[in-house]
Amino acid sequence: MIFIPHRPRHARSTSAPASGKHHAGAIPALLLIAGLAAGPSVAGEQTPQVTSELRERAVSTLRDVLEHQERWVKVHAAEFLLSLDYPEGVEKEFTEELERHGTEPEYRIGIWRVLAKAAYDPRENRRFIARIRDVFLDSAAPDRLHAAETLAKLGYAIPQETGAAGGGEPERQAFERAAGGGDSMAVYARWVLLNSDPRRDDSRLAEMLSSADARARGTAAYAIRHLASVSPATQHALVAAAAAEPRDSAAEIQIVCAMAVHAPAAQRAEWIARLRAFAEAADAKDRYHARQTLAQLAGPADLALLSRGLDDADADVRAASGYAVLRLGRRTHHRLFGLDWAVIAVYALGMLAVGWYYSRRTSTADDYLLGGRKMNPLSVGLSLFATLLSTISYLAYPGEMIRYGPMVLAMILAYPLVALIVGWLMIPFFMKLRVTSAYQILEMQLGLGVRMMGSIFFLSLRLLWMAVIIYATTDKILVPLMGLTSAATPWLCLALGAITITYTSMGGLRAVVLTDVLQTLILLGGAVLTVVVITVHLGGVANWWPTAWPAHWPEPRLYDPNERITFVGIVLATFTWWVCTSGSDQMAIQRYLATRDARAARQVLITTLGANVVVNLLLTCVGFSLLAFFRLNPHLVGDGQTILGDADRLFPQFIAVGFPAGLSGLVVAGLLAAAMSSLSSGVNSSSSVITVDFIDRFRRKENEIDQVRLARYVSVVVGAIVVALSAYVGVVQGNLLEVTYKVVNLITAPLFGLFFMAMFVPWAKGWATIAGAVCGMAVAITISFWKELTGTTGGISFLWAMPTSFVAQIAVGSLASLVPVGRRNRPAA
Repeated sequence: MIFIPHRPRHARSTSAPASGKHHAGAIPALLLIAGLAAGPSVAGEQTPQVTSELRERAVSTLRDVLEHQERWVKVHAAEFLLSLDYPEGVEKEFTEELERHGTEPEYRIGIWRVLAKAAYDPRENRRFIARIRDVFLDSAAPDRLHAAETLAKLGYAIPQETGAAGGGEPERQAFERAAGGGDSMAVYARWVLLNSDPRRDDSRLAEMLSSADARARGTAAYAIRHLASVSPATQHALVAAAAAEPRDSAAEIQIVCAMAVHAPAAQRAEWIARLRAFAEAADAKDRYHARQTLAQLAGPADLALLSRGLDDADADVRAASGYAVLRLGRRTHHRLFGLDWAVIAVYALGMLAVGWYYSRRTSTADDYLLGGRKMNPLSVGLSLFATLLSTISYLAYPGEMIRYGPMVLAMILAYPLVALIVGWLMIPFFMKLRVTSAYQILEMQLGLGVRMMGSIFFLSLRLLWMAVIIYATTDKILVPLMGLTSAATPWLCLALGAITITYTSMGGLRAVVLTDVLQTLILLGGAVLTVVVITVHLGGVANWWPTAWPAHWPEPRLYDPNERITFVGIVLATFTWWVCTSGSDQMAIQRYLATRDARAARQVLITTLGANVVVNLLLTCVGFSLLAFFRLNPHLVGDGQTILGDADRLFPQFIAVGFPAGLSGLVVAGLLAAAMSSLSSGVNSSSSVITVDFIDRFRRKENEIDQVRLARYVSVVVGAIVVALSAYVGVVQGNLLEVTYKVVNLITAPLFGLFFMAMFVPWAKGWATIAGAVCGMAVAITISFWKELTGTTGGISFLWAMPTSFVAQIAVGSLASLVPVGRRNRPAA
């Protein structure tokens, strides 16, 4: 049996995740987290008592409205079902509606809207949105107003390129023209312009709250109610409009709904009380809008009111009531038991103990930064694996499998070639040089300027990488599990950073490697445990293993640079990333140099690649099993989230809802292990680069004790910078796999390009190498952020950013080196 979820979500999430709060030292910070988060020792505590019977009744009500009602009532029920991950029958119903009524003005817009939301294929989604947009651009269309409203609600953003509209008028001008009026059309046009504005300036919508037309004021309030947040100025305008709005006006219900959502905290209870009164008003439209708004605001006290609405005489009200009941049931507070936090505390204390142990056995800078160059290859290989498998990867793979399917597994086919190229061409080159910083190689070959560029590239890459890891760990793991406010996120970042910095700065690379090995075992155990628990819950592997290619997974393609992922694209991107990282990243080269010889260093690489194969396959199973579990239990998805739209959040969500006490703590420890292993390695490697490439260049040589002390101080400073940056990273947008390739790996290929020029281009010159790197960066940025830079949806897949930028960089650098300007440095001995 296979459980297949439906399409990605286009609707916005109306509930933000919570967060947690900590401060100061490593152990007090963790204990404070445990105390705050555990609260009463309750896991899966359900404040709103939505029983399974009531939930089934609400779903049945929505399906009944979908099947037996007509036109816009049917549209509303379909949208409610889709937003709650109950898609069965929706697309079929509206495909039939399209055949019967697809040419009828007004209702055709509703049909296209539902089919756009139900579409699995982004191209199908865009096709229906284009139909709606074309109706708006047709000034003679009788349903132009409905088209404008639908575009606004779908979050449509005007592309930066202009297209013909009417008499050749660019699309943006068509919306600007419509926005200049004083009616509801102006409101919807301004809403679309707001969707298209990177600054999210909502002042033009707020202006419509003071319109002389009551209908326009109501439409403006309706639009503002649907915004995730509003500016202080718009909130002030809304409060003023609410105070001035006459009772029983046409705009009153929309003003009340908007105030219930966006009123200042001190006034919100008053407006929610008025909203409840409208939920039982005589007018069916008032009841519908009030109950739809209560869906995101209702508490336990509203359950009886909403339940009664399931028997309302008006079908639209019944649908809104069913939607509100199901949303209320999703607002369940799932927390970890005190036992879970005890497991996490033991894990953190163990990491600190390792750091303390090795701090007493480190006497030289070589011991601290390279482990004395005599470390075990198997341990170092597992350490490199744990380093490169950050929390981003640990969460991204299951999320990728859920949303896009197993095409990404083709990356495994690149590993043998990676082992050959890196193991037998690059590692011998590195091992014959007795260096501490990889970027010393660049100065030997190409001069100081290239070395400084390489060091700056590396530090920029890794500082951003570590900041994103900390933020992603708190935002997607700790925050949803703790039930605190988002204002506490910086303190969570501080606590996680403090623990990692403490054991890293104390024990150096030896502590990093040992803790990485332990963390590898923990994170593997967490993934295995997840698969086992879901298998037992669903009654066997056959109940979650896909036996057919689900409709929401893109069809596999061999090669197409315009497709998100293809076989050739993912293999080439994986090969490029591994070669670039293994051949230029201090975190990788530092581990090769920590072993005795080239043979041992190759064992490090092969161990790392082998561990990656195991984990890739294991996390694929995690993704498949999570997909089946939540498809069978959509009510356990977080409020305002969907299975496909929030696939990256399903793993931590399952930790909260699927495990008994103690086991949840073990899996959270696995997720923290993925983060802390990456952070510890990043801090240690960054410390070695800063110490050797910058500080030692400008200070006299000191004794070994002073050098170790300096390296520890630098580690603490690096960690502090990362923690500070993490507080400003913000919410990571989009699928985590794409974020990793677009942002975290943006400098990976340009950094390796410097080493390639040094190792394999005998005629390379320093200034030409720098020129090539600048060109490579420009190409990588253009491909990765094509949409943001041009406003178009064209451009090639993000997977091609690394290989394309690398080729451009080497071509420019090699050709420029032929220019008779400057000289080639003497090769390293």
